[in-house]
Amino acid sequence: MPRQMAPKRREPLSTERIVAQAVLIADEKGVGGLSMRSLAHSLGFEVMALYNHIANKQELLSLMVDAVAGMIEVETADTRSLDAVRSIAVSAHTVLSQHPWITELWQQHLPGPVRTDFMDTLLRLLKESGLSPDLAHLGFHAVTNHVIGYAIQEANMVRSKRHTSTTAEEFLAGMSEERNPHMVAHVRQHLAGDSSSSFQFVLDLILDGLVAANHES
Repeated sequence: MPRQMAPKRREPLSTERIVAQAVLIADEKGVGGLSMRSLAHSLGFEVMALYNHIANKQELLSLMVDAVAGMIEVETADTRSLDAVRSIAVSAHTVLSQHPWITELWQQHLPGPVRTDFMDTLLRLLKESGLSPDLAHLGFHAVTNHVIGYAIQEANMVRSKRHTSTTAEEFLAGMSEERNPHMVAHVRQHLAGDSSSSFQFVLDLILDGLVAANHES
């Protein structure tokens, strides 16, 4: 009589595993393509099993935001304070760009512990940089708004990527080169493939501007 194979044991559920899987689904399908039922099915469980670990979808979304925030590199050892701020901001931009669904949730959900630590680190570094308290406060908002604002813009571009070239051509066709010569040249520059990121350029302007303002005060 042939020997029967023992059934393969399922990996047990945990909050971390559920959240990691939800992030993968959102990366592939967007948050609109994520449901508790489809998430449970992808993990090999019934939907009620998820509720032993997560209260509801809103809590899941908050945990997903915090999980992505945990991917941001915040190691700052042996780095000058504003250099560390720059490095963290660049890492944050990279991470948020890799998960374009997060920008809307980032604004809608209160920060979890990981995201709170991320913000606290930025505030500490700005304070340690020698900026005045007022400039450190303004600098925190300038840097974080730049990161989030740029990520929102990029997320919108990803959503409309299939139509970007056609839309730009239509926009260009509706403009007068005599009336708007600079805008026409700018759109043509984009259509020619010059879409280089200005993220780090503007970030440097912000940080250099903070230092200059601090010297003037």
